[in-house]
Amino acid sequence: MRLSLFLPRDSASVPMARRILSTTLRTAGVTDECRADILLALAEACANAVAHAKATESYGVTVEIDDSECQIEVVDDGPGFDYDTAPALHEAPVLTESGRGLYIIRSLADDFDLLPNTPSGTLVRFAKRLDRPG
Repeated sequence: MRLSLFLPRDSASVPMARRILSTTLRTAGVTDECRADILLALAEACANAVAHAKATESYGVTVEIDDSECQIEVVDDGPGFDYDTAPALHEAPVLTESGRGLYIIRSLADDFDLLPNTPSGTLVRFAKRLDRPG
């Protein structure tokens, strides 16, 4: 299953993306706990695009779900940032506001990448193994 969303860079788009994915994961039989982890990671990635991609009016979300895994990409065309010094890639930010969302995503996901989006912007890619009852 593949979902592609093209969303306005507006805070209302974050809960919209969560609802769409929640319904999809529930229909696919994913457990509540696994679904909650994926939805929190998605919300953090979308919120980052809304907050930091100021040079653009929209961002994209792509979700691929197979029998064992959910892979998500959130991509924007904003100004990007210095990937070598991104705090979420190295350690949990203790006293700062910035970087916590990426650390949360990395903590919840089984696989995590933070990459530059060519020619500008950011690509957050993460994957989570799916848990199903039984």
